Amino acid sequence: MSFGQGYNLDDCIDIALGGKKTLLSAEINVASAEKGLKGSYSGLLPSLNASTSSGRSHFPEKEAIVYNYQDLTADTTVSSYYDNMSAGLSLSQKIFDGGRSWNQVKQAKSNLDIAMLNQRSTKIQVIQNVIKSYYGLLQAQQLFDVAEQNLTMSEQQVVLVQKQYDLGVVKKTDLLKAHVSQGKARVDVLTRKTNRQNARRVLFNDMGLQDFGQTIQPVELKWTQPVVPSSADVLNLLKTQNPNISISQARINLSDISYKIAKSLRMPSVNSSMSYSANGKDMDALLESVKDQWSLGINFSLSIPIYSGNSLSTQQHQAKLSKKQSEYNYITLLNDLRVQAELLRESLKNYSEIIPLNQAIVASAEEDLKLARERYSLGSANILEVLDAQVSLTRSNSTLINTIHEARMQEAGLKALLGTLDFEYQLSE
Repeated sequence: MSFGQGYNLDDCIDIALGGKKTLLSAEINVASAEKGLKGSYSGLLPSLNASTSSGRSHFPEKEAIVYNYQDLTADTTVSSYYDNMSAGLSLSQKIFDGGRSWNQVKQAKSNLDIAMLNQRSTKIQVIQNVIKSYYGLLQAQQLFDVAEQNLTMSEQQVVLVQKQYDLGVVKKTDLLKAHVSQGKARVDVLTRKTNRQNARRVLFNDMGLQDFGQTIQPVELKWTQPVVPSSADVLNLLKTQNPNISISQARINLSDISYKIAKSLRMPSVNSSMSYSANGKDMDALLESVKDQWSLGINFSLSIPIYSGNSLSTQQHQAKLSKKQSEYNYITLLNDLRVQAELLRESLKNYSEIIPLNQAIVASAEEDLKLARERYSLGSANILEVLDAQVSLTRSNSTLINTIHEARMQEAGLKALLGTLDFEYQLSE
């Protein structure tokens, strides 16, 4: 895509969802959690092992000593050895461990759920950041346009006052005031230009792109009054859609599983194993033993924990405290987010009334400036009235722009808080 063209909000969000590194990192966490879930089933499945060995044992061999009295010699002890080769298969299966293995699977599933919820939370944050920076750039661009319009009006005013001053119609103070107004307008243009450049860099960063000096032109959208959910809908959406609330709920479940695992450590465990093996002094003998002289063993073992120095009771108590702490954290988070959502609701309801009023103020300020300039050209108004009308129009335009974009950002913030923002932007999928 060429950044010289107009960019709508969907374009910027699509780019961010496709290349933001925080999202790629979240995907890696999900993939890791999926592998952890797959590995957790190993506690339920049997294990099969094959083994083989080869060795030689040396040992002293005693023989009868025969003396030769003629040359006074005798036999001495000699060393002998024995070769041994073995091969075998062993199969082991855990029969009962107090539910620990099943709970470890549930634990891995909860970790996967949390990883996926974190990924969704990251996605919502990326979308919200892009919306904020996009409207921030649009806001800075419109404020820059207002500043340029103000500068143009100031320059025109200087030309008009200069002509009237040359004709002796107005005093020099009028000309000086017009020049002062023009200078302030130029300073405002420079400031707004810098703000626009900074806002553009922020948007590039939120989109996951490097800034090489490209230009990007956001597309203006007409402001429409948002649909503000009721307090009951806010609470319901927080509980069902907000990923952070869901993560907090998952942590309660995870703490409960950890408590069950800690309790299972006090339970007896039953294991079974079966082995098949053969031995021989060499390879041929080993192969023959596999056919005719193999051995088969079947074993069952029962382990009952009796005393472990308070470690098991400590783990169980800590798991119980962790569960209680997770429940408190959930309630605290839900209450905090509910308050934030209510504040945003009230702000949006106020903006729905404030913005139409500001639009009417802008229209009145435009008409007032038009009339003031006409009266000044006819000599029935002084320069201060014209400059005041011009300042009033600039301020009312700026206030309207700031209010509209603040409302848009807060609307996106409420949707992000309620967990519905990402449903509107499924572009990457």
